[in-house]
Amino acid sequence: MPVIDLTNCTGCLKCVKDCPASAITIATGAIADTCIHCGHCIAICPEATVFPDKGEIVPLHPHSVTPEDFIWFSAGIRSCRSYLAKEVPDEILMQLITNLKHCPSASNARPLQISIVRTPEKIQLLNNLTEESLIRLFSFITSPVIGGLIGLFVPKMNIAKLRSYKESFLAKRKVNNSLICHHAPAVILFHGPESRTGMLEADANIWATYLSLHAASLGLATCFIGFIVKAFGKTGKHNHHFGIPANNRIYAALLVGYPKVKYKQECSRESPDFELV
Repeated sequence: MPVIDLTNCTGCLKCVKDCPASAITIATGAIADTCIHCGHCIAICPEATVFPDKGEIVPLHPHSVTPEDFIWFSAGIRSCRSYLAKEVPDEILMQLITNLKHCPSASNARPLQISIVRTPEKIQLLNNLTEESLIRLFSFITSPVIGGLIGLFVPKMNIAKLRSYKESFLAKRKVNNSLICHHAPAVILFHGPESRTGMLEADANIWATYLSLHAASLGLATCFIGFIVKAFGKTGKHNHHFGIPANNRIYAALLVGYPKVKYKQECSRESPDFELV
């Protein structure tokens, strides 16, 4: 639990008012077990008298990122499918992972785990297992019987287009042995126990997005690969190859590496529809 040192406490009650769990009794310096370990009390205390249960108090540094800076920074980030044959140093990968402690989570719980796949052999295995799973799925959906049933019950699904995609995928596979991982030097897998609430899936995408932005600031490029998430599903059959516990499932997968290409223009896309209510 966080600890309150009342020696220098001025009784401003900022920690009490900002605590989402109403867990603090400042008169005695007690923190109830309803504490959700969000760290608000540590972050807001002007006298630095609330200490975290892990680590030290670290004062925030002022930043110089303006709203315009962020707009141009984010405009230049693109999914990368073309990487240099250059390893990402361990210290850079560790920096990316360590910084995830600053990321929010959907339920304030942090059960996510991370596996970094970085040897060419393991990345190729991950690529091949994903390709094979997708081919089986395409073959099942586009089979005459299943395809016919889908056409009856889900008429919006274009089976002919899926068949064409499958044939194109198989043709490309003959000349490209990395259709999924694109020869990236590292693949980061975000995984955790099965979640019935969907919170872990939200957490994984939050963390992967933060990591993607951080990577871009270091001159790296990333690409979200939903195919890996779908291919591995809930079975955990191949988890042991990548240091993932058998009862965990992958919620997000991110390629990371140094980009082979540079983009010069903003990609014009329509902004999301919105409504002020």
